[in-house]
Amino acid sequence: MKHSLEERIQLHKDLLTLDDVRLFTQGGCHVFALALHDRFTYPIRMIPGHCNKGITHIYCQFAGPPDFAVDVLGFTQEDKRVWNDFSGTSVCSIDRTKLLDFFQPLSQEGMCGEDWFVDEARQRADRRIEGHVDIFSGQRKVRVG
Repeated sequence: MKHSLEERIQLHKDLLTLDDVRLFTQGGCHVFALALHDRFTYPIRMIPGHCNKGITHIYCQFAGPPDFAVDVLGFTQEDKRVWNDFSGTSVCSIDRTKLLDFFQPLSQEGMCGEDWFVDEARQRADRRIEGHVDIFSGQRKVRVG
């Protein structure tokens, strides 16, 4: 079911009222992945949506072995994060330019790229990363509590 533009705007305004984990797991993962990539140059990975329509999740990868998915939750073995948490059937690597292509106005398809959303979400992503830099930097490969 498609939402109207007004509904999409309200949904994203509501996301900004949630805690960081819900913000970055329910619609802001692209902003958190960009913040991680910009800070640590981790490769960016994408789980396509069902039948390759849309996007299920965007995260960064820390190469192993084992490989880790790095997102708002910290470090999770990539296969467990992708397959267990998202029932992903495929993953692809994307670069920063491709990630930024997904940032779109809410009037279009894609992930929310509205300045009012991205600016606040990016500030929150940067604060969370800084608050747990020992984890997000890869010094401690654990999940964030």
